[in-house]
Amino acid sequence: MDTSKIQVDFKLIREHCIVIRRDFNTYTTLFNNENHELLTTTASTFFSDIAEILQRDWILQVSKLMDPAQTQRKKKILENLTVKLINEQLDELNLMTPKINSLSQNLFTYGKKLTPARNKRLAHYDREHQVNDIVLGATTENELHQFLSDIQEYCDLVGEAVDLGPSDFTSSGCAGDALDLLKVLNRGKNA
Repeated sequence: MDTSKIQVDFKLIREHCIVIRRDFNTYTTLFNNENHELLTTTASTFFSDIAEILQRDWILQVSKLMDPAQTQRKKKILENLTVKLINEQLDELNLMTPKINSLSQNLFTYGKKLTPARNKRLAHYDREHQVNDIVLGATTENELHQFLSDIQEYCDLVGEAVDLGPSDFTSSGCAGDALDLLKVLNRGKNA
């Protein structure tokens, strides 16, 4: 295997991780204690719906990273862009390090908590879990922040291993983002 395949696959995985981080940043920018009154008085149902959509999407997007490297459909094997696929390629190229392996195990541990919510609430509407109101996908704030740190470090180390370098995606602000929306809402509130 040459490194061009893993570079292409890893770029796509890293872009997916950037979207995950951007969505987290958007959620935490909007839905913090400081903005609660503003969002509630502006459009409480709308912002409640947006919060729920972002939470569901978080579960879906993180769970995708934890899927198997391949899926068999009829007689065809399809590759999934996942951490497991990247790890398999790293192994084949002798680029896997103990630190990358450790970080990916941390990612899988976090993902194992979310995947049942994806499978039984989002991808399928499992009757037992709905009727009995079984909580799925719960994590602590510390686990969430550790996942964000691990995903950044995993991407940086893999990027270095495949000659693409690190890419800090902890910050995602840009023109037209949630901060700009909050500025407009605050101006309307103060007018």
